[in-house]
Amino acid sequence: MADAMMMLRQEIGRLEQELAKRRTALSLLTGARAATKSAATKKAAPRPPVAPRAAKTVAAAGPSLAKRIVAYLTTNKGKLYSPVQVTETLAKTDNTVTRENVQRRLGELVTAKKLKRVEGQYGAV
Repeated sequence: MADAMMMLRQEIGRLEQELAKRRTALSLLTGARAATKSAATKKAAPRPPVAPRAAKTVAAAGPSLAKRIVAYLTTNKGKLYSPVQVTETLAKTDNTVTRENVQRRLGELVTAKKLKRVEGQYGAV
C-alpha cells in the first residue's frame, strides 16, 4: 500500500512538472508573460491609484511625423524650408507637433540621407 501511494505521488509530481512546462510554452507562444506561481497562491499587491492618461489627438493609424515631413518636403521639391516653417505647416493639421520633435526628426532624416540640409534649411534629396 505504501509503495502504491509513493508511486502515485511521484506520478502526480511528474505530471505537474509536465503541465508547468506546457503552460510556459503556451504562454510564450501567445506572448503572455510566464506565470511563476499559480494565480491561487499569489497575493495581489496593493497598487497606488494611477491618474488616467490624456487622450491623444492623433489617430494611431496615421503616418509618423518623419513620413509626414518627408511627404511635405518632397511635394515641395526644389525649395528649402526652416524647421520653424515645417513645424508651422504640420501643426495646422496636428496640434501635437512641436518644434523640438520636428527638429529631431529632421536631423534623423538627414543622417539617413532622406533629406538634405543647406545652411540650416531642409529640402528633399
